[in-house]
Amino acid sequence: MAHENLKFPLSLVKNDIWQPIFGAQHHGTFYMIYIKIKSYEKVQNDFGKTEHTYNCEFRLQNYRGAITMGLVRSKIPKFTTDTSEAKLGEILNLNLEVSPFKKNDYLRNEKIKLLKPIESKLVTVINVFVLSPPIDLFNPNDLDNSLYLNPYTHLRDGDEYTEVAFRKSGTDQPFQSPGNMGWPGMGFCIPDICIFD
Repeated sequence: MAHENLKFPLSLVKNDIWQPIFGAQHHGTFYMIYIKIKSYEKVQNDFGKTEHTYNCEFRLQNYRGAITMGLVRSKIPKFTTDTSEAKLGEILNLNLEVSPFKKNDYLRNEKIKLLKPIESKLVTVINVFVLSPPIDLFNPNDLDNSLYLNPYTHLRDGDEYTEVAFRKSGTDQPFQSPGNMGWPGMGFCIPDICIFD
């Protein structure tokens, strides 16, 4: 079974429990992200359009690894249409930023505003963008004086440094530059797909 067929189940009515939505290992730390969908409101916005607002909380739990990962913020969600072989149809993309060396386990009072309601069987992809380590630890412009090298952008070899670039194996796609290392679409196999029951 392809990993795209394995999905976290999400419930809109179980608003008192943390539901898993994402799991990954970055900077040597395995962590998971959970959501609590606390309430729903249907309102008219300032432009006369109906908005569906889901009041949520996110929680990041570090499980193994030396470096603490922390939540930074949620970004505007959006609907897309799946064009892959999986034919998942319409997909809700929830977007979160996390950072290494950051102690922030919760995002509270997050409002996910959508122009259409979440319905049963809606597939949701959690896009997690891993930010660079803090500049006082990792300065990509001064690698010799950095206290930490970001393993996703640079490798050390004595006094020399090599920039890391990724592309999907077997394609002619150009290598991604170290400054453009967003994880979605890069081919990493991580549990990031949910489906609403």
